[in-house]
Amino acid sequence: MASSHPLVCVFLKLPPSHQSVWGIYEIAWIVFLPQLVRLNNAIEAAQATHPATEVKKIWSEARARASYKMAALQSVSITCNDIALGFLAFLHTLRTGRGKDEIYRAFLTSTRGAFNLAGIAQAAMLDFREDIRIVVGRIMAMLSNEGKDITTFTTESSQSLLELTTGVEECNAILEEYREAIKEAQRQSLDENDNPPSEEEFLMVQEKWQAYKVIAEPTQYDWPQLKDAVLGDEDYDGPAMSSSDLAESTLTSDSLKSHRFSFWRKFFRRILSAFQC
Repeated sequence: MASSHPLVCVFLKLPPSHQSVWGIYEIAWIVFLPQLVRLNNAIEAAQATHPATEVKKIWSEARARASYKMAALQSVSITCNDIALGFLAFLHTLRTGRGKDEIYRAFLTSTRGAFNLAGIAQAAMLDFREDIRIVVGRIMAMLSNEGKDITTFTTESSQSLLELTTGVEECNAILEEYREAIKEAQRQSLDENDNPPSEEEFLMVQEKWQAYKVIAEPTQYDWPQLKDAVLGDEDYDGPAMSSSDLAESTLTSDSLKSHRFSFWRKFFRRILSAFQC
């Protein structure tokens, strides 16, 4: 009769929560983007009766910076897939004994990068929240210069800022949980002689990491569309922020990050393919 007690992992580490992938993506789509659109609509409505030439400019710049901040979340979601591939490659080496040291070191290196990028994303979210708050305050001051009533705009913007603040807090909590999970994964021992994993433990952990890899597959998440929508072009299909200096630095940064991530992805997938031959 099968034991009713849950299996305790003695040697192998479990993957991060699935929220580390879809949680931040969901918050970006159902909190950040709708609230930015809400603020945009409130600004446009206020502009109709209280035109101010600088308002559109500073709001467009704020949305461009917000789009750049979303790229930090995208970077984190890509690392989730990278570390899943790395740990699965490590599991294969435990079975075959081939290249164990190399794969182990590569896995640890990829987790260090993932840990650092999650911290960068947390800082980016705090900057995003503060930047929008400051810009809304500037716009409010501009619109009230003529002494006219902007009660509706004040109410709408205050509610949106509250929602954005809550979203940032939830997002950063998920990122912190991800960082803690990475630190735990980094404690994975290379020497299995003292506490070798049972077959049951090995298969269970392998299944969980495989499921995490599937959840973290980058092609399932349309971050470019999100960044374009945050920028203000919901139907825009070109390169984000291509018309500004900020865009150039963003695209360069994204390109470098994508290159680094693709290196680990190709490396671990090559290892996994070799073991499956």
